Amino acid sequence: MRILITGAGEVGFLIASELYADHDVTVIDKDPDACARLQDMDVKVMQGNAANARLLSEADIKKADIVVAATGNDEVNVITCIIASHLGVRQTIARVSNPEYIDQPVQDRKEIGISFMICPELTMAEDMASSLYFSSMLMNRDLANGLVELVEFKVTAEMNIQGPVENIVLPNNCNLIAINRAGRIAIPKEGDEIRNDDHLMLLCDARSLPDLGSMLHESKTTQKAMIVGGGMVGFYLASRLEKMGMDVKLIEKDADRCAEIADKLSGTMILNGDGSDLALLQEEGAGAMDVVYAVTGLDDKNLLCSLLVKQLGATKILSRVNRNVYIKLFEMVGVDRAVSPGQVTADAVLQRVIGGEEVITLSDERMELVDFIAKPGAKIVGKSISKELPKNSLAGMVIRDGAPIVPYEDFKVSAGDRVFVMSMPDAVSKVKKLFAA
Repeated sequence: MRILITGAGEVGFLIASELYADHDVTVIDKDPDACARLQDMDVKVMQGNAANARLLSEADIKKADIVVAATGNDEVNVITCIIASHLGVRQTIARVSNPEYIDQPVQDRKEIGISFMICPELTMAEDMASSLYFSSMLMNRDLANGLVELVEFKVTAEMNIQGPVENIVLPNNCNLIAINRAGRIAIPKEGDEIRNDDHLMLLCDARSLPDLGSMLHESKTTQKAMIVGGGMVGFYLASRLEKMGMDVKLIEKDADRCAEIADKLSGTMILNGDGSDLALLQEEGAGAMDVVYAVTGLDDKNLLCSLLVKQLGATKILSRVNRNVYIKLFEMVGVDRAVSPGQVTADAVLQRVIGGEEVITLSDERMELVDFIAKPGAKIVGKSISKELPKNSLAGMVIRDGAPIVPYEDFKVSAGDRVFVMSMPDAVSKVKKLFAA
């Protein structure tokens, strides 16, 4: 496919890096440094204003199959998509943050020529709020229209699952697909050990989550949350947690912003102060919180806040990190999960670009979860999936006739099966070829 991306910031860069190997990608950005970051990719790079009709024409926008407008300017993104739609581009996706344009993470706006609007702040807030099914959970994403859940949780001493991976007994239709230890993620293999503080990633039949919670001696106990940062992410997150019935405190340094959001958050205690002030954190009971979210716009502030509340004893800490390269650092020093708004937005875009596949990038781009539908005549059909998949990949779940199935050792793929594969990035293209007709 021909794909035009406007904006080479974190979102545009991540989308381009995922797509350029299999598609004809053009990227436009006015910042020479942003353009220079793309020099190692096989993409056409054009420097200039993405809303400039002449430049869009030079980029052959009429020939594009998909246009992704991902600059940091909402109006430029909207205009770009409207121009593209009028020129006959079949799919347009706009990154938009202004709540006047969008009130949910992903919104269909075909009436004005935009296939999808995606809000980074809402998408990130929704992703962070999904971690609250039980107290050790760090992530819980719906896949396949809610049939399957991607779950990440931290191993604690009370769980009694430590030891060789082959000894762990999971609930029916749950499958261990990755272990993340201090920011290093790997597909589990026989002989690997599960240790305290490891992060385990599982694919589960959605109906199995209560059984998983019981196995881990967990229940829906998350009640108290603290949010540091009252920007758009913090506001959306507080609003989401309020609706879940949680007791929420939000710390924001700017007094005017506190007054603004206080009028809109009736169930949240708004505190005007510095979220990296140890005395304030102690006074407001940060150490007794079930979960603390550090979501200011500054990575250093989020890291310092996370370290402080960890020392105070907070049960779970999730932090915003604006540069993907810092994700590993945050998790190495004890942040339970570092979430990049650029990455969650790029994932949301990719899910709508790559033929209906779910695409989730995990742990600083070192692992990907992608699902494939086995086409009739594909090489994988009728074959043992464990024998056909390349090294550094694992079949985590299969949906057949609407039912999730954990593939056993000699499981054979049938045409029409939807298969979720965990893979290192360098193996994804090989996996795609197995499922193509």
